[in-house]
Amino acid sequence: MLTRRTLMAASGIALAALLGVVSISCADGAWNYVEPGAVMLERVLPPPPAAGSAAERAELDAMLKIQAERTPAQAERAKEDADVSIFRLADALSSPAEFNEKRLPRMTAFFQRITEAETAVVRPVKKSFARQRPSEVESKLKPVVGLTGSLSYPSGHATWAFAAGLVLADMIPEKRAEILARAAEFADNRVVAGVHYPSDVDAGRVSGSVLAAFLFASPVFRADEKVATAELRAALKLPPLH
Repeated sequence: MLTRRTLMAASGIALAALLGVVSISCADGAWNYVEPGAVMLERVLPPPPAAGSAAERAELDAMLKIQAERTPAQAERAKEDADVSIFRLADALSSPAEFNEKRLPRMTAFFQRITEAETAVVRPVKKSFARQRPSEVESKLKPVVGLTGSLSYPSGHATWAFAAGLVLADMIPEKRAEILARAAEFADNRVVAGVHYPSDVDAGRVSGSVLAAFLFASPVFRADEKVATAELRAALKLPPLH
């Protein structure tokens, strides 16, 4: 049975493998932090619960319970969190009004590249595990957002949330706890929305943490992060990081 302990134990193995198989490339004058297919997470993530198994049924029942108990406000929050944007984490900051695309063009471009890295990492492993979405298995589940046609495991939204959250927390360490809590909520809202199993989100936590660890080890990424951090901290009227 897939457990949080199994997933977290896998993260250390995943990091070791990741550092050996990921490469950085430059295309059309713009740096891509990770090449598509370069990170083979299917070799380090545990498989999801088997289709038709008792573990899968337990997840589906838990999701039906969440669906029955979620409030309209929770459903709306989950719907809004379908938008993969670093600005969805604004409410973790002291000055959310200053945290916007118009004021932060360099930071916006920086996080767009992180989003592209997440897609490159997650797309191949989704195809490898080929897990159906929960609402395709349980007809009583009624997602509050539309399905994109992609597969379920691991959650790309969760992978992005944990990777982007760790990066943003590195840029604003004063708000690390709040940022990581908001990133976790963003990820968990995929379950609230009815589009991902809890184990998809757990696997996204591992995948996102591993991706962030690789990014922090990249000189190209660190150079971009330095520029984006300076812009962000100036906009939020925070002192420079040393």
